[in-house]
Amino acid sequence: MNEFQGKVAAVIGLARAGAPAAKFLAEKGARVIGFDGKTRENLSAEALELENRGVELVLGQHGFAGIEVCDLIVLSPGLKVHFEPLQSVIAAAEARGAEVIGELELASRFCPCPIIGVTGTKGKSTTTKLITEMLRACGVDAIAAGNTGTPLIEILPDLGPESWAVVEVSSFQLEKAPTFRPKIAVLLSLLEDHQDYHPTLGQYWETKLKIFANQGEGDWAIYNFADELANDNVRRYFSLDRHGVGVNVTRPHRQFFELDSFGYWSEDGFEVILHKEALPLRGQHNINNIKVALEVVSVVLGDAMDAELTINAIDAIRNFQTLPHRLEIVAQKDGITWVNDSQSTIPDAAIAALKSFPAPVTLLVGGRAKIEAEGYLGLMRAIRDQKARLILYGEAAEMLYGVALSLDMENLSIFREKTLADAVRTAKIQSSKGESILLSPACASFDQFTSYEHRGETFRQLVRDI
Repeated sequence: MNEFQGKVAAVIGLARAGAPAAKFLAEKGARVIGFDGKTRENLSAEALELENRGVELVLGQHGFAGIEVCDLIVLSPGLKVHFEPLQSVIAAAEARGAEVIGELELASRFCPCPIIGVTGTKGKSTTTKLITEMLRACGVDAIAAGNTGTPLIEILPDLGPESWAVVEVSSFQLEKAPTFRPKIAVLLSLLEDHQDYHPTLGQYWETKLKIFANQGEGDWAIYNFADELANDNVRRYFSLDRHGVGVNVTRPHRQFFELDSFGYWSEDGFEVILHKEALPLRGQHNINNIKVALEVVSVVLGDAMDAELTINAIDAIRNFQTLPHRLEIVAQKDGITWVNDSQSTIPDAAIAALKSFPAPVTLLVGGRAKIEAEGYLGLMRAIRDQKARLILYGEAAEMLYGVALSLDMENLSIFREKTLADAVRTAKIQSSKGESILLSPACASFDQFTSYEHRGETFRQLVRDI
């Protein structure tokens, strides 16, 4: 008998991670109840197929009926655990002795190989993909999973003892991951974000630091020291007596880079393999992420990391295909470069994007704000300093225009439009040869789109239609 035989498990949220979690528990012998706010007509085929595996589906305005009989509750990422009604459901379940965990926690308990956990406000997806491809280039069986890709629980059958699971980890997943222990934990950045999910900004950052909470002897904590908040918080975290016993806490060392070019040191000095001008990823933030990724690879390979493997790893960087919606050049028409950075949902990400392109730049900003108005002051200062043209659109346009006016930006070119389509048309009319038009919205997409992917795909189509 396994630990789930005869138990009743609830899975809340039957989307990307929830459906495979429910399937996993059912295969392990649990009676599974799947809760989702969608109606049957709007549920995915994967979720509906769970009924064929004996999973009971409770859909729509369900009020969590029947959850009181569950011994285990598994939460899908992104659920608002600090807000009603879920907050009371979790509190009541824990009060009666039920265990409440996330999909990441469940999957990690059954993972047969070491885990590399990658977290941070921005850069997670790109760095996870980078680490995976670099390790594969060096002959390591590495498989990527996690927050925005394939859930860890879904790739467990593909992993063996010699594998490495490279897992993108969100703060949502770390909320309910009490024993999650990556062999290598990575923190890339701490920025202002997710104030629609976390009660306070401090609580959000503290949740990110939970990636280190269970590490011990022989584990590695790697952080991006170029990110001021990540640097300060990691140093503070591991200075506390209750944390970090036996953990190797490190930042990227200069064994692989010099003046932001990549290579290795030999008796003749630094041998450059890849100049920063030839990097497929734009922006200093991505250079910093590459440095972190190389540090991870060197930890995995250890003494085997010789010049040949270093060349293989850096060649993987050279051949790296950027992820969609992240500083993605979608067209060059009439001498104008069109860039899709729809994944930029906070001001800091838009600032980094703006700094990645030489002037002149037209910046498309808007959507649904995730933070208060004062959180956009830094972005407006960056726009003012670079003398970029600013086109505001969507739900947050008027609020953002007010922020711009508070900084005496009236002399800059600022336009306000209702929709992204209107903003693209205005950008085309106002721009000329040699400019870059950059969609880096600094806001969530949910005023006009179902996701940042939907927004980015729409932008691509609008540019194609010009």
